[in-house]
Amino acid sequence: MKKLLFLFISLQFSTQVFSQNTTQSIKKLEKDIQKAIQQAYRSSVYITSYDSVTQTAGTEQFTGVVVDTAGHILSAAHAIRPNDVYSALFSGQKKESNLYEVTFPDGRKFRAVGLGKIASNDAAMLKITDKGTWPYAEMGWSSSLQKDMPCISIAYPGTLRIKKPTVRLGYIADPRTRDGFIRSTCLMEPGDSGGPLFDMKGRVIGLHSRVDLSLDSNYEVPVDLYRKYWTALNSPVDYDALPAAENFTADPRSSMLKPMPEIKNINAGLQEIEAVLDKTVMVVKSTNKGTEMLIRGTLVDLKGIISDGKLKDKSFIISKSSMVGDDPMIKTETGKNIKAMVLSRDEANDLVLLQLDSIIKGGVKLKSVRTDTVGFEEIGKFLISPQPDNGNIISVLGNTQFGVAGVPDPPFIGFDTSLEDGKLMISKISPGSPASTANLDDGDELVSFNGTPMQKPEDLIKVMAGSKVLDTVNIQYNRGRSPFKARLVLVSKKPPVPSHIAFHFTDGRSERADGFDHVLVHDGRLKPAECGGPLYDTDGRFYGINIARFSRTSSLAIPAIIVSKFVEILNFNLVK
Repeated sequence: MKKLLFLFISLQFSTQVFSQNTTQSIKKLEKDIQKAIQQAYRSSVYITSYDSVTQTAGTEQFTGVVVDTAGHILSAAHAIRPNDVYSALFSGQKKESNLYEVTFPDGRKFRAVGLGKIASNDAAMLKITDKGTWPYAEMGWSSSLQKDMPCISIAYPGTLRIKKPTVRLGYIADPRTRDGFIRSTCLMEPGDSGGPLFDMKGRVIGLHSRVDLSLDSNYEVPVDLYRKYWTALNSPVDYDALPAAENFTADPRSSMLKPMPEIKNINAGLQEIEAVLDKTVMVVKSTNKGTEMLIRGTLVDLKGIISDGKLKDKSFIISKSSMVGDDPMIKTETGKNIKAMVLSRDEANDLVLLQLDSIIKGGVKLKSVRTDTVGFEEIGKFLISPQPDNGNIISVLGNTQFGVAGVPDPPFIGFDTSLEDGKLMISKISPGSPASTANLDDGDELVSFNGTPMQKPEDLIKVMAGSKVLDTVNIQYNRGRSPFKARLVLVSKKPPVPSHIAFHFTDGRSERADGFDHVLVHDGRLKPAECGGPLYDTDGRFYGINIARFSRTSSLAIPAIIVSKFVEILNFNLVK
């Protein structure tokens, strides 16, 4: 009982110290995170299958981590398959082999083979076959983990489709679950599979395995399993039962790692700076596409960019364009609604500039924004996304600036086809589709599409691939023995959401979440309605405007320099 009381008092004292010594505590933790990243980052690798015959890499990706100078890579069993040809190569047989392509963060590529895998605990190993030296991370000990210890993910989330790893911060929620995994709060998704989880010394403590619906349910293969089955995993075998285990020593540095309960409430240590930053975030209310929407907005100070005469008695707010209608209102802290005017929209970056004919003091001084790059040394910095209800969202910067390509908007005509007795027949007319409004029927024969003869289903697939949304097309078809013509406009059909549980996280992604040339990524758990507001570091430096919740792991921000240029290049007439 005395021990429990002492522990409770200790944790209470720890949290109070963290709150009182804001700058010291936050900065020390931030430095520890960045130091661990510096040590571990180069060892995390992007992996795809590789066909040695065609000399091409596959499209499916996963992650791994190099752990020694021999080129051993730890990964997840569900991502790889043992290379049966590997043993044949060593026996002198000349035989082509399916390999893996391993890409390091610096862009260097090497070949690797799959070694052993143990499906029951999702542990697997690969090995680089090329000659060379590689950066590697030290293996830690999962047996040393305690609840609330900070941890860092450095892996390749599949939705981002970039070959540089993204950093996420979390803590150990359960050092050992019932089925023998680690549960952490470091967000993961497909593509991260096999990616490393590091302790604050930059040592590998787990490998990404799977997720559950809760954002706090991210499961890792304990690194001790790789120590325990090291010899077995070095053989290219798919084990259907646990292989022979081996002994290993305990962690000699376990005393250097401590739980940090206060990591679950970093806001408590940032109240002073947050009180200042909160004044720059607004709530924008509007009707968009017939639906009332609330979105965040960023109060900006345009002094030095726009002449003083045009700024008199006015305030300006930048927000997310696709979620702001044409007649927006700004909701104040007192609940009052102030009418705003849309001055300009930047569709490429999904930004909108609003004007209010009243003064709201403060705002981000855009004239002072000059830096157009974010360096590697900044990765891992704490970031703050202020919210008007003071429920500010804390995250870490995950990467340097990059682009996110837009997902093609496939055109939709609204029917399937099948080949019957040498004729291409129309079937499965979708209600409300262009085909249904053109009065096509199941059983009509499709003859031509914009003059191109249609003889087999592949012909329609080919012409649709060359078409765009809103294209007007002419088709010829036969109904019985009678020929007909139809003119219709292709519409958009959103691709289906993948069935994987990682794509069904709470609140979901923003409707407009891609098609940006330059973004910053962080692991803030923003809801779509919490975008449009500013993003700062703990020194109050403006990093940009949150523009989208992109995926389970990632939120995106338009960098500060692009926000500044959006205002600078405007040729608008401010209302006098």
